[in-house]
Amino acid sequence: MTVVPAPEIERGSALEALVDAASGILAADSLDGTLGRIAHHLRALLRYDDLTVYEIDDAAGLLTPVFAVGNWVDEVLGNPIPLGTGVTGWVVANRSTRNVPNTVEEPLCNVVGGTPDDPEAFVCVPLLARERVVGALNVYRDVSNGDPFSREEVELVERFATMAALAYDSARQRETLRDQVQRDALTGLLNHRACHERLRASLDLRDAVAVVLLDLDHFKVINDTLGHAEGDRVLRACAERLRSVVRADDVVGRMGGEEFVIILPGADAEAAEDCAERARAAIAELTVRGRPLAASAGVAASPIDGSEAAVLLENADSALYFAKRSGRGKTVRYKRGAIRPEAEQRNEVAELLARGTSAIEIVVQPVVELATGRAGGYEALTRIHIEPRRGPDEWFAQAHRVGLGDELEALAIQAALEVPNRPEGTFLAVNLSPRALLSAPVQTALPQDLTGIVIELTEHEVFGPEGELETALAELRRRGALIALDDAGAGYAGLQQMIRIAPDILKLDRTLVHGAHADGSRQALLEALIGFASSTGAAICAEGVEDLDDLRTLVALDVTYAQGYGLCRPGPAWPQPDPAAAAASASDIRAGMRISNSPQGAGAFTRGLAELSDELSSATTVLDLGAANVQAAALLGADELALLLVLGNEIELVSKNRVAVGERWSLDDFPSTRYVLEHRVPGQVVVGDEAGDEAELAELAELGLGTVLLVPVICNDEPLALLEIYRIRPQAFTAREIDRARVLAHQFGAALDRLPT
Repeated sequence: MTVVPAPEIERGSALEALVDAASGILAADSLDGTLGRIAHHLRALLRYDDLTVYEIDDAAGLLTPVFAVGNWVDEVLGNPIPLGTGVTGWVVANRSTRNVPNTVEEPLCNVVGGTPDDPEAFVCVPLLARERVVGALNVYRDVSNGDPFSREEVELVERFATMAALAYDSARQRETLRDQVQRDALTGLLNHRACHERLRASLDLRDAVAVVLLDLDHFKVINDTLGHAEGDRVLRACAERLRSVVRADDVVGRMGGEEFVIILPGADAEAAEDCAERARAAIAELTVRGRPLAASAGVAASPIDGSEAAVLLENADSALYFAKRSGRGKTVRYKRGAIRPEAEQRNEVAELLARGTSAIEIVVQPVVELATGRAGGYEALTRIHIEPRRGPDEWFAQAHRVGLGDELEALAIQAALEVPNRPEGTFLAVNLSPRALLSAPVQTALPQDLTGIVIELTEHEVFGPEGELETALAELRRRGALIALDDAGAGYAGLQQMIRIAPDILKLDRTLVHGAHADGSRQALLEALIGFASSTGAAICAEGVEDLDDLRTLVALDVTYAQGYGLCRPGPAWPQPDPAAAAASASDIRAGMRISNSPQGAGAFTRGLAELSDELSSATTVLDLGAANVQAAALLGADELALLLVLGNEIELVSKNRVAVGERWSLDDFPSTRYVLEHRVPGQVVVGDEAGDEAELAELAELGLGTVLLVPVICNDEPLALLEIYRIRPQAFTAREIDRARVLAHQFGAALDRLPT
C-alpha cells in the first residue's frame, strides 16, 4: 500500500485526530488494510520517515516484520529479529517504550542487513492487546539535522499504539478465522468449497487447467478396524505427502472423507497424469500396520474435458469412479464415452431399489445429551450390503448421477422409520440432501406426524434458490419435525446456509472436534459457532468424539449433544452410550434432578433483558409479574414459563399457563422442588432421564411436556418464588441457558421484593 504524506497537525487537536484515526483504522476490512491505515493515520499525527510493524512468532522465536513503509522496505521485511535481541526485542520483553535519540549511539540497535548505518531517531512501542504483547510499532526519523522525537511525540505514539494494537489484533483474528473457514480443520488443506472457488478462479485466468481427484482405497476398513483416530492420522499424513509432490502454484485440497483434489494451473492432461502418478507413489510410501496405502486417481483437463469448474470436477470424478471399478490402484484419464455407460450404472441402482428396504441395513448411533449423559436421540445410518460392494456414499452419489438419488434417499428414510422400539424421550435423525428433500419420493416417505423426527440436512452440495427450501422446512416443522444442519464448519455449511436453514440442531464437523482440547484455534472457531447457535436458539451437536479430553472441552464450551466412537459405536437395537464416557459429561444428580455445574459459556445475555426489566418494574401486583411469563419464556428460547409464589410449605401459580391461576401444590409432594428452594440451586428434569424425580416426570407427562428447569427466585437470601421453565421436547437446558434463567430470576426477585405482600 502507498502511504500518502499528510501535514503534521497542531498539538491542540491531537485528541480529535486520535479519535478520527481510531474510526478510520477500525473501518478496515482486512489485515493489510488495517496496517496501511495505521501508517496513514500516524503520518497525520507526527512526522516520520520510516515505519515498521513487527509481530511475535513464538513458535519460531522471532519478531517477524509484517508491514513497512519508507526506505528499504524489502530489506526490512526480509529480516526478522530473534526474540530478546535489539531494541525491539527489549521493548517486547519488558513491555515498555524505548525512545532512541540516535541509533548510532545506542548499543542495543541492530542494523538491518542491506541498509546503511545512518543516524536515525527511533521510537519503539509495544503493541499490547488484551493484556498481552502481540508485537511492536517502530517509527524512525532522520536526525542528521538534530531532530529526535520529543517526549510529547513519544506519548502521542504510545496513545496511538494502544488503539492500533487492539485494531491490529482484531484484524489478525478476523484474518485467521477467514483462513480457517476455507481450511479443512483436520489436514490444513483447502476444503470443499474453497477448492471449487480456487478452481473457478484458475479457469477465469487461463484456459489450461487440469484436475486430479484421488481417493484412498479401502479407507473405510482403517476407520472400522483401527478407529477414526488412526484414520485421521492417515489423512494428515496423506495431506503432507501430497503437498510434497506439487508445484508452488498448484493447489491441494480435501474434498471430503478420503478424497483429495489437486488443481494444476497451466497443466495439460499428460502433465496431470504424471502428477497423479507421483501423488499415488508418495501415498504408497505410507504404511498402516505394515501395509502400504494405495490410492486411485481420476484426471480431467480443460478445455477439452470441460471449461467450467463443476463440469471438470464431475468428469474427473467419473474417471476416478472408473479407476476404482476397474481394480483400484491406478490413474484413469477422462475420455468421453470410455467411462462406464450411464445405463449400466442406472441398472445397478434400479436393482437395489427393486429389493425395497430389505436391501438396506439401518444402524443407529446415540446422540448423547451432555448435561445428563443419556441418549437424547439417535442418528440413523444406512448400510448397503449387496454387490457390487461399496460404501453408502458411493451408492448415493451414483444414484444421483443417474437420476435415482431421490428414490434411494426415500428408501433409506423408509427403512430408518421402520426400526421398532425407539426409547421413550429420544429423537431419530434421518439424513437428507436438500435437493432430495423437495422431491415427491421423499415427501411420500415422510409420515404426516413427524414428532420426534430430526431431518438432518447434509451439506455436500450448494442449497437451491431461496424460498422453496425454506417453505418446505416450515411445513416439516409444522408437522413436528426438528431441522439439523450437518457438518457445520466444513464444506458448504457457511453462515449464509445457517441463516437460511435456522437449524434447531447445528452439528459440528468432526474435524473441528477432534483434538479441540489441545488446539486454541479449533476452540476459537467452536466458540464462534456455539455463540451463533446460542443467539438463534439452536442446540449444538459435536460429531466424531473419540477422546475424553475432547469431550470435557465440549462440556466446558457448553455443547448440548455429542456423538462418536468414544461414546458409542453405531449398531442395531438402540445401543446405549458407554457409561464411563457419559459419566464424564453428565451433571451431578441430587434429589432426582440434574444440578448445573458452574457455567463456562459466554456469560449472561443482554438482548431483551432491558425490555423485560421495564415490564417488571411497571408491575403493581403479583399478577402483573405473572403476565410477563410469555415475554420471559421467549427471552430464554423456552416454550413456556410459570411463576409460582412460595407460601410456607406450598407454592401457588400466579401466571397464566395450562393450569388455572391460584392453584396450589404442597412441597411434600414434590421433593425436587423443595430441594431447589432450600439449597438455592437450579435443577432440571428431562423425560427419558432415568435420574429424574418420579413426581416431576409424572407432572411433565400429564402436561405433555419434555423438560422442566426449576430456578429459585431469591431476594434477601429468602426464596420468594419459583420459575418453572418448560420445553415441549425432551432436551436438557445447557449451562449457558441456565445462567440466563438465573439472571431472569434475579429480575423477578427484585420486582417481588418491592411489591406489597
